[in-house]
Amino acid sequence: MIRWNRGTRRLAMAMALALTAWASTPASAENLQQAWAISLNVNQGLQAQQQTSVSADYEVKAANSARYFTVRSYNIDTFLAQSPKIRPTVAGNNSTGTGTGSTGTGTATNLFPTVFLLGSKQTFLPISLTTASIPLYTGGKLLKTVESAQHQLQAQRTEEVRTAIDLKLTVAEAYVGVLRAKRNLDTARSNVEQLASFARDVQNRLNEQLAIKSDNLAAQVSLANAQINEIQARTSLESAWATYNRYLCRPLDQHADLEEISNLPTDNEFWERMAAQVVTSRGEFAGKNDLEARDLTVKAFQRRPELAGLVEQARSLNAQADATRANLRPQVSLNGGFLFTGAESFIPQGNGFASLFIDWTFTDSGKSRRQAASLNAQERAAAKRKADLAADVALQVRTRWLDLQQARQRVPVARFAVIQAEENVKVITDRYKQQLATYTEVLDAETRRIASLNNFYNSVYDQNLADFRLHRAVGDI
Repeated sequence: MIRWNRGTRRLAMAMALALTAWASTPASAENLQQAWAISLNVNQGLQAQQQTSVSADYEVKAANSARYFTVRSYNIDTFLAQSPKIRPTVAGNNSTGTGTGSTGTGTATNLFPTVFLLGSKQTFLPISLTTASIPLYTGGKLLKTVESAQHQLQAQRTEEVRTAIDLKLTVAEAYVGVLRAKRNLDTARSNVEQLASFARDVQNRLNEQLAIKSDNLAAQVSLANAQINEIQARTSLESAWATYNRYLCRPLDQHADLEEISNLPTDNEFWERMAAQVVTSRGEFAGKNDLEARDLTVKAFQRRPELAGLVEQARSLNAQADATRANLRPQVSLNGGFLFTGAESFIPQGNGFASLFIDWTFTDSGKSRRQAASLNAQERAAAKRKADLAADVALQVRTRWLDLQQARQRVPVARFAVIQAEENVKVITDRYKQQLATYTEVLDAETRRIASLNNFYNSVYDQNLADFRLHRAVGDI
């Protein structure tokens, strides 16, 4: 549970209530949750990670399958040029010796003529061998192989989660980019309207000989510069739309109604009180009372998929090392099968068999031992990378938290500056009409108004981005 320090509780709660939904938008407007849902459904990069997870899942199933029986069938069809024959021999005789008790000479060939080996003039010999094998003992090799594959699957799934939350942050940044660009364009247009009105007023006063030509020229130059800024703001908005559409796999020039993320009250007294509170409590966000940041850091250690992925990689490497060491243990399997030969003279032509197979490598000159040591070294390297990444995570969380605190303070102060700047424009314009102020004072007042508006909108959207980035640093966006 996040604990707020006492000095900032009221300010944070007030800002949280104020930033729930900025402006009234149609119910059909697209919101950020919908944008996230669309991007997570269509993004090719995320789909690639999902398919990689499917692949890793099949690897686990394949490793499990190795624990069960295997059935193979080998079939050979042999065509002979001629049917082979054999010539029997008689014990104690040779092909040139004489028989006992015989007065004439004779050979074994005369007594035992050659016979066909396969059958009567058989030149076609089919052979079929079907075997079944099941491992009985592998020294833990198969179990550790399955365990390694399971950890690899979990590591890949953390990578899939990382890709998803990175995509959500990217879409949020693009979404906020469109809103910011729209506000910048609105500000630029209001500047053009204000300066166009002022230029018309100066032109009328010049026609009545109440102003000098330099006033008119200055007004026209300021108007032209404002029009240039409007053109740039319009182009920036189109670029922001293209960026947003790219991650939702839409045509780059497509536009949509987007809901505002925050709703800021219009009560000027509220902003004055908030600004005063920020000024009086500005030291409280300096990092001294940062219990919230520490709580978020602990949460990040538990939720960040990158840290979990490195843990799973280390476990997978450890299981691979154990499986490699099992190569030097007995590998016992039970085998059975059926052999069929198509020799007509064989009786029977088919025969079943069973065997117990033991494969025991007493030594491989240290190969398995060194391979296991290599995998254990990789396991230690993964643990070191996790420790280093944990330090980076802590830094990221603290940095993002400080950015959010800064943005929270900027919003009320910037809004109060807008109120003052708009009032200042009215006062200076009235004074100019009464010939109590110069045209340069009017232009300076308008410049300050635009600057304060830009500061305010940037502060609001920087707060939105800081909030999203803090959630990403914690891993719960």
